[in-house]
Amino acid sequence: MSYAHKIFSNTVWQIVIRFFDLVLGIVNLGLITRLLGQDQFGSYTTIFVFLQTIITIAVFGLFLALLNEISSTDDKQVEAKRLNNIFTIRLISALAVLLLAPLIIKLFPFSVAVKGGVIFLTGAYFWQSLISTLTAVFSKYLDMARATLVYVVSKAIYFICLLYLFFNNGSLNQILLWNSISTGFGFLLLYLFLRRYQKLGFAWDFIYWRHVFKIAWPLAIGVVLNLLYFRADTLILSAYHSAGRVGLYGAAYKVLEVLTTFPHMFMSLILPLFTAAWVKQDLKKLNQIQQNTYDFFAIINIWVVLVVWLASRPIMVLLTGKDFAPAGPILNILILAVAAIFFGTMFTYLVVAMNSQKAMVKYYLWAAILGLGAYFIFIPLYYYWAAAIITVLVEALIWFWAWRLVRQKINIKLNNIILGRSLLAGLIVFLIFWWLRFLPVIILVLLISLSYFILLYLFKVIDKEKIKLILGKDNYA
Repeated sequence: MSYAHKIFSNTVWQIVIRFFDLVLGIVNLGLITRLLGQDQFGSYTTIFVFLQTIITIAVFGLFLALLNEISSTDDKQVEAKRLNNIFTIRLISALAVLLLAPLIIKLFPFSVAVKGGVIFLTGAYFWQSLISTLTAVFSKYLDMARATLVYVVSKAIYFICLLYLFFNNGSLNQILLWNSISTGFGFLLLYLFLRRYQKLGFAWDFIYWRHVFKIAWPLAIGVVLNLLYFRADTLILSAYHSAGRVGLYGAAYKVLEVLTTFPHMFMSLILPLFTAAWVKQDLKKLNQIQQNTYDFFAIINIWVVLVVWLASRPIMVLLTGKDFAPAGPILNILILAVAAIFFGTMFTYLVVAMNSQKAMVKYYLWAAILGLGAYFIFIPLYYYWAAAIITVLVEALIWFWAWRLVRQKINIKLNNIILGRSLLAGLIVFLIFWWLRFLPVIILVLLISLSYFILLYLFKVIDKEKIKLILGKDNYA
């Protein structure tokens, strides 16, 4: 089977499984928001963001480090050595940081509910840190569908727990505890899937650890700085404003988080191809891969923005309940950050393939400085509006800086034919359905999507011949 077909089929399976993952995530979010209400959901959001910030320190860029390390060898023994050493580093660092989390949060001016809730959710982030790192193995073998299935099973278990809590007036801490337990089951399933490729164990090659730290530290600093400007907005909002406002922003932000998992998952499949083309200095192939990714992301981004701009408020009501209807306009702004993250991710993964991540650190630092400064100045005055707008601007800056860094290394030329035609299709659909926003939200979203993709076909954005080429028998080996 060709790489093109593997990527296509793997992406299709991911989309199918991700659809169920998305549905479960939406249903779970709806149960949680309806059970907690604005104020308690604000506390829930603050707990999540705090632990996400803490665990990011423990992550130390190990996912991309592991993906690069195992992608550069076909020797199973070498792969096993690298996998088990990096897994051991991950386990120790995650355990150490998360044991300190309940102590660290006492230094912050958060409510008693937030400080207590951290204890119950710590397990979820511990297991999640292991899952996210080991996912690199499935990326190498273009088997991300299995890794995605882990999240579906975990969320399905969580859904059953939430359903019980919903009908029995469950508390915030019970919701957090069952999240930890269900994520633990997800890790167990991932471990069983992993045995298809490697036997997981502990390894203590400290010389290799030094090599890993040398590779990972620029990635780690980049990830930490990225989180500072990506999630500090919620923590700062929590410090200056009511839990209700945090809850509204957190509800809209949950939609952003769901959508931005896709570009990372997709680019984890593309990274080995980037790396192979770069090592061989096959710049023509590299440019083609980048162009195809750019076109694909353009189509998806315009579709997502179009749907949200035309139906954000009813979408939020459907997902989270009437109490969260005011989050619709916030989502209208944050969806632009989603578009920037898609394209930014495309270029930052190419930076990693070129082994130029150290050069990217200074840009992450500038983004963190500018983002934090703007958050502290404007969030006290304009609360979630400022948080959303600054998030968009900072993500756009990262996109620009990553693109600039790539252009300094290689002269990649991307044409905007697909982007232009997709924008035209999106504009036509927007103008038509602006007057039909009164339609029931599900019907509205379906009609918008159908109209958009029909226009893409008519404008020859979706090429019938290319689809046949990808699906054709000639691509099987």
